[in-house]
Amino acid sequence: MALLGGLVALVLVSMTALPVLAATTVATSGGGNGFRISPLTTDLNINPGQTQTVSVYVQNITDTPDTVQAIVDDFTAGSNENGQPELLLNPGQYAPSHSLKRYIAPISNFSLQPNEEKQVNVSITIPAKTPGGGYYGAVRFTPVSSSQGKTVTLAASVASLILVRVSGNVVDNLQLASLDVRQYNAGSPQAVFFSNKNLVVAARFQNLGNVQEQPFGKVLFENGKKELATYEINNTTPRGNVLPGSIRMFTVNLTKIGIFGKYTVSGNFGYGANGQLLSGSTTFYVIPLAAVIAIVVVILLILFLIFGLPKMIRSYNRRIIRRARH
Repeated sequence: MALLGGLVALVLVSMTALPVLAATTVATSGGGNGFRISPLTTDLNINPGQTQTVSVYVQNITDTPDTVQAIVDDFTAGSNENGQPELLLNPGQYAPSHSLKRYIAPISNFSLQPNEEKQVNVSITIPAKTPGGGYYGAVRFTPVSSSQGKTVTLAASVASLILVRVSGNVVDNLQLASLDVRQYNAGSPQAVFFSNKNLVVAARFQNLGNVQEQPFGKVLFENGKKELATYEINNTTPRGNVLPGSIRMFTVNLTKIGIFGKYTVSGNFGYGANGQLLSGSTTFYVIPLAAVIAIVVVILLILFLIFGLPKMIRSYNRRIIRRARH
């Protein structure tokens, strides 16, 4: 009966597929304007009262000359967890917090001949009494004739992100919101999978501090006590940022997964100026659908033998007795 109970529990978990509780990138060229920029992201440390200059290189990759305008925008974390920020394109609009736009000096228009590249100097001045924490914005390059909307994702523009860490009362507070396994990046967390294909580890970080963070670390993948693989989280150059007040998810593809088994994923991550540590783990099962069906059939057969068959025999015996009496 203990074995039967275990099989029933395993099938129930399989049938419900219970969830596990628990750098921003931009296009290198835009489809409409034909500019290529570098760097895509710049991280700076600036003290209050100081000025720093960032060099951004803009190249016209078309066969026609263009007059280029540099527009400074704030951005927010956006409505999803993939790290794709949303630019605030209204000229008079600023981010509700962490706005860098107000600290970047205006940039004059400039011309670019076909395939020409120019260096654009972006001057950032942090006033003396600016509170410590994170500030971020984007310098966007468009033809002078282009029109503007109000809010777009960064993928629709050619922009260089600038993220500044201002010294002072800086609060590094990153939490591991969840560590789970999913089928495909857009899938939901699950504890049981009917296939070992396209499984990914998803580490979701929530920033409760006042400065952008760049978590990093390793994920250990095990089957029992056997180590199958290790993976790096957020190991790009530069690393992706988790903005204050947001959650960002980083994923890695799992490999060396058998067609059946119990697996454990453990993560150890670091972040912040002082090397703060985070850790978490989760367990999941891979059970082929054919095996689940076979288990269900066996359980139903056992239940029939325990409850159904004796009932049928008793009913048959009663009918025989009634006929004998008549």
